Amino acid sequence: MRSSIRLFATAALLVGVLAVAATTAASTSSHSTPTTAGAKKTYTVGIDIPFHPIFDYVAAKSSTYFAKYPFTVKFRFLDATTQVPAFGAGQLDVFTTPPSFIPRVMDQYHLRVAEFFPLARWTIGPQILVPVDSPYKTLQDLKGKNVAISPLKTRFGSEEAAIEAATGQNIRTYFKLKETDAAAQELSLGRVDAAFIEAPTTYPLLQSKKFKAIYSVHDAFLKAFHDPAVVNGGYIARTSFIASNGQFVDALVKATQDAWAKYQKNPDAVNAVASKQSGIPAAQLKVVGEVLDLVKMPKSLQRITPRDVKTWEKMFVLLKKSGFIQHVPSNVPSLFVVTK
Repeated sequence: MRSSIRLFATAALLVGVLAVAATTAASTSSHSTPTTAGAKKTYTVGIDIPFHPIFDYVAAKSSTYFAKYPFTVKFRFLDATTQVPAFGAGQLDVFTTPPSFIPRVMDQYHLRVAEFFPLARWTIGPQILVPVDSPYKTLQDLKGKNVAISPLKTRFGSEEAAIEAATGQNIRTYFKLKETDAAAQELSLGRVDAAFIEAPTTYPLLQSKKFKAIYSVHDAFLKAFHDPAVVNGGYIARTSFIASNGQFVDALVKATQDAWAKYQKNPDAVNAVASKQSGIPAAQLKVVGEVLDLVKMPKSLQRITPRDVKTWEKMFVLLKKSGFIQHVPSNVPSLFVVTK
């Protein structure tokens, strides 16, 4: 399986995209395509890589889902280096991002944005793997040891926040951190004591029975926040756009919820449609669905909840302490649209 097929929020954004600055005109422009006489308005929704089966399904069935509305919806699949600049330049009305990245989007593009639907939650998340015969059994055992991880500049803060929450220390000093694009390989070759990685990269290592997981970001966040499923990715848009385009936002949410319901009844059928849309084999989409817990996710968590807001009020504090963001947002509730 290609390495890019990972948890939704992991591949969602690379920090490097912030090198592209938005113009003042872009921050104030209308994102949706203007209509001409007799033409429908077009909304554009973007995602950085087409690996989310539910999103793929909605894109494939968009002409059906939005047939009764006075608008059309265009879905764009961009790479991680172009999606955020496209949003900043006014080419996307909605795009997908983890909440941890919202402050950066706001700082870079001077836009007020909010997340209004969750496409992924941490129910496992990145895990720390060690050899099965390793003397290191706990997170505390690994203090000062060699741990491989993907370059933190390509991550979105989950590992940094987790170690900060669990130990009160920065991940860079708690471990002898080896930032590499081949973290799993470094562990397999015995060059490090542990690797902090996530599915599906973890799958072959765990299935080999030669490695085991001893800790995860879920462990840290469950203890810190008492939240069993922290929202870590979903649709966002400018708050002004959400306020003035309620019919479209509601329609997009309803379509996504319907696709999710279909997935929970028959994931293979949804994956088959999604595979034709994305070009990604259905077997790989099935693994992604398992990683994201899409089949088991209860209806109550297929929406933004008040608990999500409370969790992220605490999460932003950890991200600030870890250095991932420069400041804690002053009004965290404004960054989320709680589903009624």
